[in-house]
Amino acid sequence: MALTETHDYDDIINLPHHQSRRHAHMALSGRAAQFMPFAALTGYEDVLNRTVRVNEEAIAKANTPVDVAEGYMPA
Repeated sequence: MALTETHDYDDIINLPHHQSRRHAHMALSGRAAQFMPFAALTGYEDVLNRTVRVNEEAIAKANTPVDVAEGYMPA
């Protein structure tokens, strides 16, 4: 596909930038805050680590040998 010159937007290309009459101009610091990184899942890793620990403890307990002579009878 070859690039060809078009003049589709010649009527609007040099118009002034629109300024809202209803909304005040946003400061640069406010605009920057919109795009700052954030932790959407704050605490999620802690929950995962806790779940892993609880499950590992349950597995270790389930795999612990039992002496039937002590009176333990499985249900």
